[in-house]
Amino acid sequence: MLEITSLPARQGDALWIRWGDADAPHQMFIDMGTEPVGRKIRARLEALEPDARHFDLLVITHVDADHIGGVLTAVAEADDELDGLAFDDVWFNGWDHLHGRRVAPGIEPMGGAQGERLGFWLRGQRWNAAFDHRPVQRDPDADPVVVELHDGLQLTVLGPTPERLRKLIAAWEDNVFDAIDKGKLDPDHVTPGMERMGAVPGGIEAMGAWTGPPVLESLQDLEDLAATKSKHDRAAANGSSIALLLEYDGHALLLAADAFADDLCDAIGALNRDGPLVLDLCKLPHHGSRNNVHRALVEAVDCPAWLFSTDGTQFNHPDPEAVARVIHYGNAGAHLLFNATSEYNACWASEDWQRMFGYSTEYAEGEDGIVVRFD
Repeated sequence: MLEITSLPARQGDALWIRWGDADAPHQMFIDMGTEPVGRKIRARLEALEPDARHFDLLVITHVDADHIGGVLTAVAEADDELDGLAFDDVWFNGWDHLHGRRVAPGIEPMGGAQGERLGFWLRGQRWNAAFDHRPVQRDPDADPVVVELHDGLQLTVLGPTPERLRKLIAAWEDNVFDAIDKGKLDPDHVTPGMERMGAVPGGIEAMGAWTGPPVLESLQDLEDLAATKSKHDRAAANGSSIALLLEYDGHALLLAADAFADDLCDAIGALNRDGPLVLDLCKLPHHGSRNNVHRALVEAVDCPAWLFSTDGTQFNHPDPEAVARVIHYGNAGAHLLFNATSEYNACWASEDWQRMFGYSTEYAEGEDGIVVRFD
């Protein structure tokens, strides 16, 4: 079996993936949401039996607070050690990795504020071990990197590129003072840099007041919404996201973190596959931002199911334009999965719209998020 659970993570990601024997599955985590979300994940880990707390992999895709924060509170800075909790490898690109350097085990890294805090814990972990402690990245001039985990599960690295990592350096350094001002970090214990809570200068999305759901009364309305011009995401932290193609037992999932649409299209093209990349599920980039979900990306894959990970906090995601692009440019009968119900996505549950535009929806119930299982 293969199972992905998108836990409620506010505006962030917290993906719990299990595979193999249903009675004793292998498992991995990709991000853990914000710091408050991490405390809830900690409670979930505590509720497990000690022998069920072993993880093949933890991936921290990038330093945005809604991806890295929960790792701090759930694991790295938790008050007590949790019996049996262990990770065979942790993938995270720290300060030295941004410069293309190898982080030797046991050496203290430099980093942004939350990356710095994470670094104290990472020194005692197997950190980017699958990459000989070098950056987790896709080199456009080399064959895609494929890492095989237990029971034949394969992860192909779709991003970031070395260029995207280098572009994060300045923002990583400059924003450390924001953490100090907010009391998030002791200035005596800081090395330069942090990614600002939410986005980096020059990359933050311009968000106006929420004006309500779109008015869609015809197929032409949906087409016009999908065709609305959007900017391209330029946030350095988002561009540094570790994006992955997961393949197991004939199934394929695209786990796009907050990656740029163009970068994902380039990576998909580099796989040298005939036609669109066939998927079972796509976890959309940047929580369904119109600046990351472009027509070219939707058309680059052949996918029946699309996962939106957000409750709309802070940026009002998912954007209506992004949802419209999935419905209009994607496979007929698209199935939209939401890991939370919010005022920003509730409109897509409209039965009239689903009949008119030929799609379906599924929303999480309660605190367990949404679970997708492939047998």
